[in-house]
Amino acid sequence: MTEVPYISWIGHGATCLSAPDTFADATMSLFSIETDTTAVQNLVDALLNPVAPGRVRYAPALSAAIFSFSDNARCTSTVDAIGFMPGRETMILVPLWEFHGTNPLPSRLVFWAPYIFIDYTIGLVTGREVWGWPKAFARIGVDTDAPGAGFSCRTTVFPVLAPTTPAQDVVLYRIFRTNEGAKSEPWDSAGAAARGAVRGLLDGIAEDALQMLTRQPEISCVVLKQFRTSDDPTICCYQAIVNSPIAVTNFAAGGPLFDSFTAEIATCESHRIVFDLLGTMPTSPTTRLPIRFAGWARIDYTALPGSAVIVAT
Repeated sequence: MTEVPYISWIGHGATCLSAPDTFADATMSLFSIETDTTAVQNLVDALLNPVAPGRVRYAPALSAAIFSFSDNARCTSTVDAIGFMPGRETMILVPLWEFHGTNPLPSRLVFWAPYIFIDYTIGLVTGREVWGWPKAFARIGVDTDAPGAGFSCRTTVFPVLAPTTPAQDVVLYRIFRTNEGAKSEPWDSAGAAARGAVRGLLDGIAEDALQMLTRQPEISCVVLKQFRTSDDPTICCYQAIVNSPIAVTNFAAGGPLFDSFTAEIATCESHRIVFDLLGTMPTSPTTRLPIRFAGWARIDYTALPGSAVIVAT
């Protein structure tokens, strides 16, 4: 592929900024649910594995998914010094094993987000164009907004996929407290936070993988990055699986949450979250799932420049 210089629109209303991007004074809240690995494998086979059959493939690492909510006080690019803004983001992450070629052993543990939402334009455009994250715009609520507010993602959905269906603005999913639990001991260091969060969220991962996750300074994520050609919507002018590493640069506070929480997911054909993660048909109008682990942390983190795992075009 011929290298062509990027034409910057800084000073002309740019909405796509250069990596790395930093997020300071961020409160991260994490909630895990149990999933069905067959359902997740079907989703991965539809959205990741067709990129490079025989060269790289992914499989669920365990039956878990993580709902994350990030409330960031300062979001900015460290390259394009135009200023900063607050921003919120929520996503559903699943842990996957990455395999290369015919090797029966996985090369590494990665995270993948089939659903991700954000509330500010620069973060949405940058995330999609630079790394390929499938970000959509949403209004994101966190528990500090009001007493009993909980966590929520309100976005555009289509209850039925049909030309005559009007768009609706609804709470696609929310996490709410059902019972108060015992007060928890806070994590007293970044290492303790990493061990506590990983063990709680990913209970069932092999011990060597747990140790790897708690030692490594970066969280490995993979993303499908693709752009259609202008003349044929069925053809890509670029398609790749991209590494999108996240580095935690500072830990201020955090700990587990021993309260009981429930996830409530709206039923709609445009966002088949329940079927994608559990392989079962959702109930109407919403499906409720128990949260099996919850935790929080106040951190600084950086979205690092990516690299291609495999390029299909």
